[in-house]
Order: sequence, then structure tokens, then C-alpha cells
Amino acid sequence: MTTSRQIQLERDSVVVTFDVPAHRLSAIKHLARKFIDDPAATFFSAIELHAGFIQFCVDNGSSKAVIAVFDAFGLIYDTAATDIHVVVQAQGLENAAARRVLKGYFSAWSFCPWPAAPQSALFSAENTRLMAIFGGQLGAGSYLDEAMWLFDVYRPLLVDFVTCMSAFLHRESQDKRVVRMYSKGFDVLRWLTVADAAPGEAYLLLSPVCMPLFSLIQMMHIMVLYKTLGIPPGDLVKRFK
Repeated sequence: MTTSRQIQLERDSVVVTFDVPAHRLSAIKHLARKFIDDPAATFFSAIELHAGFIQFCVDNGSSKAVIAVFDAFGLIYDTAATDIHVVVQAQGLENAAARRVLKGYFSAWSFCPWPAAPQSALFSAENTRLMAIFGGQLGAGSYLDEAMWLFDVYRPLLVDFVTCMSAFLHRESQDKRVVRMYSKGFDVLRWLTVADAAPGEAYLLLSPVCMPLFSLIQMMHIMVLYKTLGIPPGDLVKRFK
């Protein structure tokens, strides 16, 4: 039977205490000391601090440390029974704080045997008939902000898909039949990840640019949905009437 030891994080007058396996204590304490001394972020709640430490362990630690800290988070907030998005909503966090918590939580996606998602009441209700509505052009170049938000928060879930689609769109935009329409190129991955790399609003609203990007953003939403629900995309489609 694995024994546990307690870890305490204290930063910005916020305190988090949780248990980790005893044989991981030394490594996690070392990471905790580095995390507390890192001036890069400010935390206003326990859930933000814990999620931030998960992210820090992902960026600086071993997979075993990530799993231990992530499992402790799951026990505290009962994510086996309550979806993390519901947990965040119940905390009453502001948008920026909610974003940090979700980003920290999902940063562990590639490190952990992911827990089974709680069953969605919406999809399991017998008398519910669901319809999916895909978004369209809103008349503003800010739609790229939506893609940036998705890619920032759910990067481990999306990075392979977005990287592949970015390469595809860039390659297609270089076709001699259409290349003249892409004076500023079509490098979606760079636009999402490099500060100030995205072209201006006028370019983003050109139909040859915005229409493919709208489709990509909708597909990003679908990918996040079926991955966080823990169901294959084909099964997701069957849930809609």
C-alpha cells in the first residue's frame, strides 16, 4: 500500500495543501520551492494556485510528478464526478482566472492516464434532441482571438491537428491559381503562437482567409468537445438528431 505525504504551497497569501505519494515527496518539494520563487504569475485562489503548479510541473518536472500533483487536484475537486468546466464555473472565477485553471488542468493531458469523463446529462437525457449550429462571420477580425484562446487553453488536445491543418492551408495557399489572394501568407500556427504575427483585421476578413479559418475554429471546438467528453467523434455525431 502506497503511503502519502503532505505538500503545502503558499504564494500571494493563498495556501494549498494536498497529499502526494511518499516516494515522490522529495522531487515534488523541489519543484514546489522553484514554483514559489518564480515571479512569473500571481494567484488569487487555491484552485488557480494548484492548477498553476500542475502547469509548472509539466514545464519543469517529470511525468511522475505531474501525475501525482494532477491526481491530488482531482481528489480535491472531485473531477471524476464533476467536469472540470463545471468545477471552474462553481468557483465563480473571472475569465482570466478560469482560463489559467483550465490551461493548467489540461496541460497534463499528454502526461496522465486521463480519468474517465463524468457522464453528460445533456447527452444522456432520453427525451433530449440536440442540434449543432456552426458559427459564421461576425463582421470583425477578432474571430482569431477565439482560436488563440482555444489553442492556448487546450493546446495538448489540439496541437497535432492544428499543426497538420496549418501546414495544409499554407501549402494550398501557395497554389499558383490562388497565391495572389494571400499577400500576407496563410501561416495559422504562427498567427496563433507568435505575438503580433497575425495580419491585420482587413486581411483576416477577406473571404479566402476567413472562410477556411472559420471552419478550422469550428473543428477545434468539436475536437475539444469529444476529447473532454471521452467519446470518439463518430459517437459524438450520433448524439445529435
